[in-house]
Amino acid sequence: MSDELKRKIEIINKYFEGFSNYIELQDLRDFLLFTLNSQVSSNILAQLGMGGKQEVINLPFNPAFNIYYQKINLISAGNLIVYCKRESISDKFIIEKDDPVLNDYLSEMEKDLAFRTREKFIIPKISDCTPFQEDENQALALKIDDLYHDLKSFMAVTEPNILFVIDGPQESDPDLLFAFNMMPEMPGKTDKKVLRMDVYLDPEHKTRDTKYLKREEDYKLTFLHEIKEIGHAELFKSSFSLIIHIKSFKKPF
Repeated sequence: MSDELKRKIEIINKYFEGFSNYIELQDLRDFLLFTLNSQVSSNILAQLGMGGKQEVINLPFNPAFNIYYQKINLISAGNLIVYCKRESISDKFIIEKDDPVLNDYLSEMEKDLAFRTREKFIIPKISDCTPFQEDENQALALKIDDLYHDLKSFMAVTEPNILFVIDGPQESDPDLLFAFNMMPEMPGKTDKKVLRMDVYLDPEHKTRDTKYLKREEDYKLTFLHEIKEIGHAELFKSSFSLIIHIKSFKKPF
C-alpha cells in the first residue's frame, strides 16, 4: 500500500469514529428530501424492499425522543437509522402534498419531482425497540470498498441517488463524500455486521452550500442550490443526486 493511500484511509476512518448505526441529519428539510428521494425505485430503501406503498410516503415519528426517522433494514448488516430531531410538525396522521405545513421545508418544484404519483405522507407514531434488546444491539461496522481520486469518476461509477457528506472539521481538512455499497456480505464470511462504502475525499469543499449535483450525458457536473425548472428532455438526459450533509453519528437517546 502506498503511503498516500494509507494516509487517506486513516483520514476516512477517523471521520467515522463513534459511528453506531445512526445518522443524524441537520434539519427537517434534509430529512424530508432524504425520505422523498429514498422512496423511489432507484434508491436505497426501495432496493431493500422498504419503499412502502406507491400512493403514500411513510414518515415515522417517535414521540418518545421527538425524532422523525427512517429505519433501513440492511439484511446481513442489520439496521441503519437515519433521523432528525424535531417536535411533530402536525397532529394529522395524513399530510397531503399541498398541505401548507410543507411550504416551510420544500419548494413547489421539489414537491412535484419527489412526490410524483404519490400525493401524501402518513405519519405513524412508532418507537423502534431494536436498540434496547441485547441480541439485536450489535454495532454496525463500516468498511471502505472503493476510494475514488476525483469527483467525476466517483459520480460516473457509483451514480448515487443520495450523496452523503461529512464536512471537514477545519477548512484545511477535506470533506468526505460517500455512498453506501449495498452488496451484502457472503453468509458465514464474518460474524460482524458490515456496511461497505464508496468514498471520495474532497479538498475543495465542492458540495458546500449546495443541495443537488447534476450529472449530464457527457459527465459534466453542475452544483445546484435548488432546482427551479426542469424540462422533460433535461430529466431524460441528466441525472440528479441529492446532497445530504450529516450532522452527527450520535444516538438520539
